[in-house]
Amino acid sequence: MSNIYGGRGIEIAEGGGAEIKDSAGKSYIDFLCGNGSELFGHCHPTLVEAAREALNFPWTCSPGLLNQRRDKFLGVLSGLMPDGKAFLCNSGTEAIEASIKLAISISLERGKSNKIIALRRAFHGRTMGALAMTFNPIYKKPWSEFLIPTQHVKMEEAVEAIDSDTAFIIVEAIQGEGGVYPMSQDIARGITEKCKTTGTLIVADEIQTGWGRCGALLASRDIGLDPDIVALAKGVAGGLPVGAAVWKGAIGDFTSRGHGSTYGGNPVCASVGIASWQLLHTEKLPERAINNGNLFVSMLKEINSPLIAEIRHKGLLIGIELTVKSEPVIRTLQEKGVLALAAGPQILRFLPPFVAEEKHFKEVTQILKNTLGEFGS
Repeated sequence: MSNIYGGRGIEIAEGGGAEIKDSAGKSYIDFLCGNGSELFGHCHPTLVEAAREALNFPWTCSPGLLNQRRDKFLGVLSGLMPDGKAFLCNSGTEAIEASIKLAISISLERGKSNKIIALRRAFHGRTMGALAMTFNPIYKKPWSEFLIPTQHVKMEEAVEAIDSDTAFIIVEAIQGEGGVYPMSQDIARGITEKCKTTGTLIVADEIQTGWGRCGALLASRDIGLDPDIVALAKGVAGGLPVGAAVWKGAIGDFTSRGHGSTYGGNPVCASVGIASWQLLHTEKLPERAINNGNLFVSMLKEINSPLIAEIRHKGLLIGIELTVKSEPVIRTLQEKGVLALAAGPQILRFLPPFVAEEKHFKEVTQILKNTLGEFGS
């Protein structure tokens, strides 16, 4: 296997809910959760049953053919936007690529220039279009001369940067990979108002923040953004490979043959996506995300450590800014049975699933307290 991901040195053998075991039988509380894609936890019985039932039917379907499961899932997604339309693909970065192409196509029809605005600290993916929107120079340097020109501005400069030449602005309601930085409601509303005045499209990257993780189906709307196009992925089908671009029908559509995806709308993934949508509502999971996120953060704030500079969160997206490097802390947490991830050199990120329980939050808090005690007092 390519070494682009590095390695954590453990092999996952089994799991359920918020816990997994490695091939040596060691248990972990999983607040890494496939970089947030296991939003419903591991092997959720409702999602397992949906997948099992769907496997008795054709596993794939040509995009030109109708499919009941895919069409129903498209209907669910389209309902997120006024007179909505949706395009299904297989991942977050594909959802961003589709959103970029759609925004460019519509902007050209409107006679806009090629001015694109993204935010500093933004992460939108590593394929060439998405990489142009991503800020971190480390990701971009080898390909920089081939990328779409994009103006990156500070979050607080975004409103002023938008003008009548701007084709679109792409934003995250909470910058996850960039350090768990929430956008304020004032900035969000300012972007919305300015874009309506200038005719600029708003593309919201909801890959990590959407589908209930941050307490709302779309975190962007929750803070005052009015996106024209939304990119979704990660937990939408409980960790199966699904991405989607969803947009307001009134803004337009792809040109004929303007985009495509062989596996997008896979009936098995679509079936699990429908089941996950139903779970969001029947079990009131966005509300649970708010309550559990607040509970967890209240526990974390009880840790009396000078190594914690700040805790930022919305729902079940939690970032802890440390005064030391985050990677050694993450490695030590793993040794003690907790999986987490970084969001920058000094940011520790937790992405608990909906099914995480109070006992998990208590145990993770205690292990983090002990771990930080080993790095200084």
